[in-house]
Amino acid sequence: SPLRRARVSTRRLPVSCPGVNPTCANMACVSLARATCATFGTDASSRTSCGTDVRWGGGGAGGGKFSTVRPLRASVVRVTTRGKARGLTTPRAHATSNTPNSPSITSAPAGSKEADVLDALRNVIDPDFGENIVNCGFIKDLLISDEGGVTFTLELTTPACPVKEEFDRLSKAFVGAVDWVTSVNVNMTAQPVTNDMPDTVAGMKGVRHVIAVSSCKGGVGKSTTSVNLAYTLSMMGAKVGIFDADVFGPSLPTMTTPEFPVLQMNKDTGTITPTMYEGVGIVSFGFAGQGSAIMRGPMVSGLINQMLTTTDWGELDYLIIDMPPGTGDVQLTLCQVISITAAVVVTTPQKLAFIDVEKGVRMFSKLSVPCVAVVENMAYFEVDGVKHKPFGEGSGQRICDEYGVPNLFQMPIVPELSACGDTGVPLVLKDPAGEVSSLYGAIAAKVVQEVAKLQLGPRGGLQIDDAGVAGVPGALKVMLVDEGGLPFYVRAVDVRRSDRSAKAVGEARKGDFMMDGVTPVPTDIVPLEMNVVGNYAVSIAWPDGFSQVATFAQIAQCERLPAKAKAKA
Repeated sequence: SPLRRARVSTRRLPVSCPGVNPTCANMACVSLARATCATFGTDASSRTSCGTDVRWGGGGAGGGKFSTVRPLRASVVRVTTRGKARGLTTPRAHATSNTPNSPSITSAPAGSKEADVLDALRNVIDPDFGENIVNCGFIKDLLISDEGGVTFTLELTTPACPVKEEFDRLSKAFVGAVDWVTSVNVNMTAQPVTNDMPDTVAGMKGVRHVIAVSSCKGGVGKSTTSVNLAYTLSMMGAKVGIFDADVFGPSLPTMTTPEFPVLQMNKDTGTITPTMYEGVGIVSFGFAGQGSAIMRGPMVSGLINQMLTTTDWGELDYLIIDMPPGTGDVQLTLCQVISITAAVVVTTPQKLAFIDVEKGVRMFSKLSVPCVAVVENMAYFEVDGVKHKPFGEGSGQRICDEYGVPNLFQMPIVPELSACGDTGVPLVLKDPAGEVSSLYGAIAAKVVQEVAKLQLGPRGGLQIDDAGVAGVPGALKVMLVDEGGLPFYVRAVDVRRSDRSAKAVGEARKGDFMMDGVTPVPTDIVPLEMNVVGNYAVSIAWPDGFSQVATFAQIAQCERLPAKAKAKA
């Protein structure tokens, strides 16, 4: 199966930037075309940060009529390297033919009551996109009664939006402040499920996002994190499923207590029906009546593939995959068979945990799966207001620093957390108002927000300076959205040397030497391949086999080269 994330050729990469939507004041609301053009070429349409195609007015300065936005669907554009197909680029947006019956409303005739309502709603800003909810295309079905009653639909990107109550409150407050308005009714909905699952995975066509929870090391609390994250998302209003991908030591039969703990198969269709527990569909080999498996690697991969792809998950907002330890066949099969939206990495404070978890982060970067959060379990316990850290500290923060993962959550050592896992009732269900449950709430909120940010597309891109603009062998052309998409140039060797993955005391600096640990990195070294990872970093494959994850912030700190020649057309 092809990779689903952004796949960048290092040589054939067009770079030009269309303009910015004049109604947007924040860089986050630069059109989707601009957000992706720095890496993947141009698109003529004007688009908002939430992935919508905006049609502004028509009929004079006041617009003359309502303008609507049409939802966009990702299409895939192949980029060739040396004449052969080389992976897939990031999605290029285009209007889908499967448009909803109710289009978004972004403008109205000047002086009309509808325009008054939209102007009021422009005061409500989406914190993830940095744009108002009107320009994001969230407003639909606007109706105004003769008595001054206002009704409209607020369609969010996910039903688990952590700020939906705030959107509801602010929308009613701003619209209610309009002098002629007598009442305000807001209908909260979420966008219909769309994904890029292959046709061979029919049972997952209704799954909006797949979140992998991984550690690559056993015993760090990965399953605990998976289960509590899933039920927190469910309590936030999302439709959620959990897939236990560990057939050697399945955890769900212990951590949950469904009324019917046996998977059922439809004899007519051959599909598996998930077992339900507290509103969440769960699938585990432990529910197959076989206990834990004793089998060889290829058989395990085939079993995992069959269980995941033949399960009829129905419509889900989030499918949480509890990944097994390691970076072998099972992990690669999961990442290649289905489209994984993002990963949550679980670790503990010890250096030994970091060594294994680092391998997992690199595996996800090679497969272009962005890591959106690090959960550091058993980070501390508290006595009389003083935090004690029996296992040391630094593993989670080091992963965030070296690989650009944007969020770190440190979980305390509390007896209730493990006790709830052993008794089959997740802590967030037993004590939803507790301190630890609130931490899981923060994790779930960040996962929702980071997944929404991924819709903005990558924040930058790289390509080899084939035109020789920098006049230096091994130069790279860099384009960052945060710097307006204007290109600048750095040496590839400086990007290689900026690698932070092995700078701890006593370790060799991988960035300074080739993989043999002796030969210095040549000054004219050139990457073999570069893949955008999410919207924050680039995975770089070097000729000696070294794989680097370079964040855009890290690349921006490299020494910049002056442009010595004009770029070729």
